[in-house]
This record gives sequence, C-alpha cells and structure tokens, in this order.
Amino acid sequence: MSLDFTLARMDRLLNDYLSDCEKQERNRRPTELFGLKFGPSDDPLHERFAQDLGGLLSDFAAEKPDSAALCTVLEKLFGFAKRYTEPKTAHWMLIAVQGLSRALIPLLSREHAGALLKDYEAAWPRRARMPVQDEIVKLLKKAAQ
Repeated sequence: MSLDFTLARMDRLLNDYLSDCEKQERNRRPTELFGLKFGPSDDPLHERFAQDLGGLLSDFAAEKPDSAALCTVLEKLFGFAKRYTEPKTAHWMLIAVQGLSRALIPLLSREHAGALLKDYEAAWPRRARMPVQDEIVKLLKKAAQ
C-alpha cells in the first residue's frame, strides 16, 4: 500500500465521515437537544469511522513504511481535529482517533519523532489537551530520545 493511496484513503474516509456528521446534525430532532433520545454522538457512524481509519493505519504499518512516510501520515492524522472543529461530535472523534497513532509512533526515527513532537506540542498546548493527547506526547518524547 503506497503512501499516496493511504493519504487519499484517509481524505476519503474523513470527507465521508464529516458529510455524514453534518447530515446527522441537520436531521436532528428537537427532543434530541434535551437528551430525551439518542443524539448525534450516539450514532454508530463514529465508531465505524474509527474502525475504518484504524484498519487503514494498521494495513499501512504492516507494509513497513519508512519513517518519513509514517511521519507524513501522522501529521495528517494529527491535523484533522485542528482543521475541522465543527460539528462538535466529529471534532471530539477526530481528537479521539489520534490514539490510533500509538502503534505507529515507536516506528518513527528519532528525528521524525522529535519534529512531530515539536509541532504537536505547539498545536495542542498542555492546558488544552485531552488524556489521549497527553499519551501521544509521552510516546513521541520516548521515540525522540
């Protein structure tokens, strides 16, 4: 599986996911606003997106890509949540799927891990991070040593 294929597939998965989330938000019933019925965050589309993206990343890692290719894929993955803040249900999932990087980070070279760490910490200041993001910072620091 080539880098170009992986990046294109990531874009396709993301665009389909965001489109589904926006459609879901538009079709929301008034009672869902008050928590009286399952709302957009309960829809299985979020889990399906995470599974599809996780499968793609696993397949990519199985091909033993070089560190530069891994770095490019991780930059794209980490950038999703910064670029797409609406709808909120999608934004939170885009942060959560950053955890899919756990298996890829140890495969990075020290140089690539250090560069990703620097960019990641600048994009996600400590006070604004979720626990999964703190874990990513720790893994990047370990890989950069």
